[in-house]
Amino acid sequence: MTELSGRVFAVTGASGGMGRVICRMLAEAGGKLALTSNDRAAMNELKKELPPDTLTEILDITKEEEVSAFFGKIGEAYGHADALLNLAGLSIPAKIGEMEETDYDLTMDVNLKGTFLASKHFIPIAGKNAQIINIGSMAALRANGNAPLYCTAKASVNMFSSGLQIQAAPAGIRVTVLNPGGADTPFWGNRKVAREKLLKPEAVAEVIRFVLTCDPNTAIHEINFESFLMMQG
Repeated sequence: MTELSGRVFAVTGASGGMGRVICRMLAEAGGKLALTSNDRAAMNELKKELPPDTLTEILDITKEEEVSAFFGKIGEAYGHADALLNLAGLSIPAKIGEMEETDYDLTMDVNLKGTFLASKHFIPIAGKNAQIINIGSMAALRANGNAPLYCTAKASVNMFSSGLQIQAAPAGIRVTVLNPGGADTPFWGNRKVAREKLLKPEAVAEVIRFVLTCDPNTAIHEINFESFLMMQG
């Protein structure tokens, strides 16, 4: 089992509800963090909970120049990065006839293009036994009539991850896509959902810990998981 202490973790979408829990877990385990977010206020709050040497950057995950610069800073600060956690994502629930072209662009760009850009610029600074963990969704596997574009974007993240697994393996980089069911975070906004039945963010963090600490010779391609309470109805 590989320890988390001393390893360098790059995390996109770090200040979101799930990101905050995951970042705290990594910090408590002794990891060194390099975090991105597009929400300055939320990032400032998160920084209060983390070690003072945490590297943070406010950026647009869909802009290659900004993403490239961020990973350049990680290289300058640490010389390498051990893992990338692509958490940045969003959903715009609506009927197709009510959505604008800009809704399509934003949904695909943040979920898929952001994952692509971060992965692209992580690879040149990846250390030995490096890992990329991409967050998909059970919505990638089961259509949701309330958010078909989100389903499409996350299904694309799954296929992108499968191709990246093949390309990155010769460089010693393992790629895993995680498809969690709904989690109890601010992601839902004002939508009506039985929050008491959703996954806890801590449960997602534990799955990530498992992937990050497994034997370096073990390649975990995909994990699908969801709340058992939700399955029970």
